[in-house]
Amino acid sequence: MIEIYAVNLKHQLPKEVYHLLLSNVSGEKQDKIGRFHRIQDAQRSLISDVLVRRIITDKLRRKNEDIVFEYNEYGKPALKQQQDFCFNTSHAGDWIVCAVHTLPVGIDVEHIQPIEFDIAKRFFSQEEYQDLMQKEDSERLSYFYELWTLKEAYIKAVGKGLSIPLNSFSFRIPFEDILFKSKEDTRNYSFKQYKLAADYKMAVCGMNSSFADEVKLLKAEELIKFY
Repeated sequence: MIEIYAVNLKHQLPKEVYHLLLSNVSGEKQDKIGRFHRIQDAQRSLISDVLVRRIITDKLRRKNEDIVFEYNEYGKPALKQQQDFCFNTSHAGDWIVCAVHTLPVGIDVEHIQPIEFDIAKRFFSQEEYQDLMQKEDSERLSYFYELWTLKEAYIKAVGKGLSIPLNSFSFRIPFEDILFKSKEDTRNYSFKQYKLAADYKMAVCGMNSSFADEVKLLKAEELIKFY
């Protein structure tokens, strides 16, 4: 089953907690986090890494100091020497989320904010753009983010980054179905959308149709207890 985890981070972590968690990620990750200009971005990146480590420790009984990540040529992380444990993370606004399975997965969460719909004309397929513009004004922004998170989740599951043009595949969402179409990728993918909060959209892509019914919500304090 594809499992989904989420942490809500509304408030800034206390300094001592932040440094405790930071001391338990790799030196490479510490350097990357240290390059963020905004503390909110640094905290989201840190919690994302710690969340994955917590899941690995719980599911695989591996000690934190034995956890080593490797990256493919497009930058997608994986657990070294453990091909049957696949994960993907995303964060936006107050939320950090993670999907886990034995096969490749992708997840994306987005904070709904006003946008110019010209971006959809540039990056969506023609079919997607037409569906979007046919929506009522009151529904268009929500539908944009539904499409965007699905597209990002798929790209992240494939693991090739933006080398895959966003308009080379498309989604339609009639009623509660999610229909995926790609001329270049004929593999079978499944998709599911989850509701985190009224002003967020989240989608998950996997190569298995068995998705968890609910998101497992964790508190930052639970991650702290891990150490």
